[in-house]
Amino acid sequence: MRLVRLLPPLAAAVVVSGLLAVSGLLGPPGRTSAAAPAGCEILQVENQFSGASSVVRLTVPGGDRRELGETGYALNAIAYSADQDMVYGVADAPHHGRFADGAHAVEISRSGQVADLGSVGRAGRRGGWSWATGATAGAIDGTTWYLQRADDLYTVDIDPAGPDYLTVTGRVQLRPVALASGVDDFAYDAASGLLYGVSMSFAGHGRVVTIDPRTGHVEPLPGLSFPAASAYGAVVLGPDNTLYATANRIGYRSVTYRLPLDGSGPAVEISTGPPLVSSDAAGCLVSSPPPSSPPPSPPPFSTPPPRSLPAPPSSSSSPPSSSSSSAPLSSSSPTPAPQSLPPLPPPPNASALVEQPSPQPRVDTSTPSPTPTPSAVQAPPPSPVPSGRPKPQPSASPVVDTAAHVKEQRRWGLTVLILVLGAGAAASRVRRGR
Repeated sequence: MRLVRLLPPLAAAVVVSGLLAVSGLLGPPGRTSAAAPAGCEILQVENQFSGASSVVRLTVPGGDRRELGETGYALNAIAYSADQDMVYGVADAPHHGRFADGAHAVEISRSGQVADLGSVGRAGRRGGWSWATGATAGAIDGTTWYLQRADDLYTVDIDPAGPDYLTVTGRVQLRPVALASGVDDFAYDAASGLLYGVSMSFAGHGRVVTIDPRTGHVEPLPGLSFPAASAYGAVVLGPDNTLYATANRIGYRSVTYRLPLDGSGPAVEISTGPPLVSSDAAGCLVSSPPPSSPPPSPPPFSTPPPRSLPAPPSSSSSPPSSSSSSAPLSSSSPTPAPQSLPPLPPPPNASALVEQPSPQPRVDTSTPSPTPTPSAVQAPPPSPVPSGRPKPQPSASPVVDTAAHVKEQRRWGLTVLILVLGAGAAASRVRRGR
């Protein structure tokens, strides 16, 4: 019984210790696990040859690549709008020849499907030659799409509900030209309001630069650079204050690097692919909400069904005949059998009745006088009971109290039975929980 009482605390201690060990709170002192860098998904367009682009979904910082297939368009300057959950891009249609009005704006789904949105005109004027033609870098801030073409930075309205949707609303010239002309892609940083890119203008070294879209000023960041490559055509800012950039060609492959912007470490290779002639990237994509699922069900616990027990009979009903109950009280046999009651302590009123018998040794068999209470009911003389000591004849009052005594004894028996069943169920639960 003592072991049964100790089992629940021991089980709780084991569970708590396991949780603490998993969380690292019980690990050896001085050893802490570094938090994994925050990750995201990037949509990247790649061209191994001139012509149609292929779409790749890249997971960073793990570097997993998933090919989504060819699009049928030559894509560039793609950018992701988190508000619209849409990727915009600039496209030519090599499978059908070039567009007659220049490059078109397109939207790209997460699965790599491309939809043509038409040419990019000027604010207040539709038609004519598309101002997006020749754009090589793109990034989005709210409803503004930044497009770089050579040393010019254009702003395009992408508010679908606005009157200037997909039209150029502004232009600034980038300076110095030597740094700006070496940038093939950039990403927008909402915290600083600057564009981050990689410039390949100085002896093939990939220098990290910032572009102020309000003034067009290009400035290199000291101490931040990528390995030498043909060009860095795909640039994305990660959620962990890092810059992800894909070198189109280093040797016979393309390489994606991760560079901390706080200068805490050099650029680290995270993924490789085939050599490319051009690339561009958009991200980080907003994570899709996971499907709703019910919470895990707890371990099965079976509770024994309650046993139906007979309700205690009233004084007017006849009790069942058994060795642990008194004989039924009737007009033919009014004599109770007190020696057959179960060995339970009698109630105080019953003991008082037993200890104080009626002073009359015999009761008059004549018809008793009627009284308003049941105590006036007279019972016939009891039959002799074989016992060591003489039993006095119960009066009419003990007859009624004896029935109540039997009822009380059965209630005590029912209580003991319920306690035994409850103890058995608890012991069974403990055995199942081992």
